[in-house]
Amino acid sequence: MVLSIASLITIMLICDLSILALSIYLNKYERIQQIGVNGALIGILLLHLRLLIPFEFPFQYTIAEKLVLPSVFTILYFPIFKFHTYYLYIHHIFLLVWLLGAMIIGIRTIFIYVKFKKALQTNLESDNTFIKDIITSLEKPYGKISNFSVIKSDLITAPLLFGIFKPYIVLPNIELSERDLYYILKHEITHYYYHDLWIKCFVEVIAIIYWWNPLTYMLKQQIDKILEIRVDLAITKQLDESKKIHYLECLLFIAKENTTSKVNYFVLTFNSESASVLAQRFHIVLDDNPRKKSPAKNIIVLLISALILALISVVVLEPYSISYIDQQQTVELTTETSFLVINPNGGYDIYLNGDYFGTVSEIKDSYSNLHIFKNAKEGFSYENKK
Repeated sequence: MVLSIASLITIMLICDLSILALSIYLNKYERIQQIGVNGALIGILLLHLRLLIPFEFPFQYTIAEKLVLPSVFTILYFPIFKFHTYYLYIHHIFLLVWLLGAMIIGIRTIFIYVKFKKALQTNLESDNTFIKDIITSLEKPYGKISNFSVIKSDLITAPLLFGIFKPYIVLPNIELSERDLYYILKHEITHYYYHDLWIKCFVEVIAIIYWWNPLTYMLKQQIDKILEIRVDLAITKQLDESKKIHYLECLLFIAKENTTSKVNYFVLTFNSESASVLAQRFHIVLDDNPRKKSPAKNIIVLLISALILALISVVVLEPYSISYIDQQQTVELTTETSFLVINPNGGYDIYLNGDYFGTVSEIKDSYSNLHIFKNAKEGFSYENKK
């Protein structure tokens, strides 16, 4: 198992094409309904998993690419500095920039996380008995007590879940009705017990590693959307139409109050930043018809996801090249160095640089332009006259 330039290029190429196809496919809410949110979630996580392991394995099959990769590798392996027997190539500079960028963004992300956590700890925890009673009732089905801290803060404009080991439910400093409070708390608690914060952290790590690739952010947006839809459906599946409307009204109210926030690392917000995503959530909640779900399509999507993962795992693209040994054993037959002589027993004798080289049964296209003589003496005589 090695980390090679070829394996990185192969994984990024196939993953990027898959991300584009997946984003286009999930752009319509009907398709999400057809394959189910769990099917979409598994497909996205499989892509993240392969991005996390960009290695070349011994069992992989190598495909030699002749059109693009040879030129790319010529640039990547162009030497720009030599120190004794060591060379610094262009791809070393790319890898260094990649590593430094990931370190800087990673440190910045952790800094924002810690700063936000400290800022939250300066806020007083809510002593609202109604909120505590709701949380107690919502945790009963899970059979656990996670000691959620509920805080009101001016730092945010939309409710969010924060903290894996010590969970915080942070509420904006706005007036919320008891009904809205119930739906918001249920939403965030469902996120927590679905382990969505762990998924969010995993996805954030991939986005940090591949900071230079815009398509990883597109993949991140897709998984945020799927996580929100999954919780929406979990909350509303037992609700009647009027209560579903109340839940969606709560979503809409928070969306109107919300403004863009920079605090988006390792948190799950109640609302959606995009109006189109919010519209998809509305459609799926109101149109959650079990008959529209297709188990067959769900299975097909899972199989395609597994096939893509398998393809990335067993195939690696390499630039087409001729090995040094083969180059040493390869000669070029030209009219300047070679000629053909008709062999009395059939075929043609090849003469290279004045010496007999071998006999062939037929003339190949690669040396069809060579002169043909009846005997070697005639060929040597012609060569001497040049």
